[in-house]
Amino acid sequence: MLAVYVGFLLFGGLLIVASLFGAGHDTDVHVDLHADHGSGDGHDQSQASAWLSLFGLRFWSFAAAFFGLTGIIIHVIGGPLLGIAAPFIAAGVGVAAGLGASTTFRALSRDTVGQLRGAGAMIGREGRLLLPVARGQQGKVRVAVPGSGDVDMIAESDDALEVGTVVLIVEFRGNVAVVERGPATADSP
Repeated sequence: MLAVYVGFLLFGGLLIVASLFGAGHDTDVHVDLHADHGSGDGHDQSQASAWLSLFGLRFWSFAAAFFGLTGIIIHVIGGPLLGIAAPFIAAGVGVAAGLGASTTFRALSRDTVGQLRGAGAMIGREGRLLLPVARGQQGKVRVAVPGSGDVDMIAESDDALEVGTVVLIVEFRGNVAVVERGPATADSP
């Protein structure tokens, strides 16, 4: 039975190492469930999504690796009494590790990268253009944010504004700051 545990550990470990180098990054099953049950609590949807994660490569790689590792540890440390229960204990640990990894990575992949939290608080702040903007052309603006330092954002404007122009953020369209010429430079051409 030790050979089976070693095989599972090597197989699962190989899949995990391969995923670190980008192999199979799109192989997990991602299903977006839309159901109208009237309750609106989303509890049924999260349970179905957890069960669907059993089909992902990430689940199987972690489950296989931890099944093998747990089986080896029990085989080496435990006596004959634990040897009988070893496959069941190892399977439980493998399933728990697979579900845990699958759930964790799914939660991490839901976070939006590159969006400003509280972008509404940036409206009305002044910044300085790092790249010029014009109608239909995006540039870049740098805004000093107390406690965070300088924040660089993609900017757009209806006016043609040159590099170094002081601008005022008037709204956000997604992650893009809509800017206008700032009050300090409104009189200059």
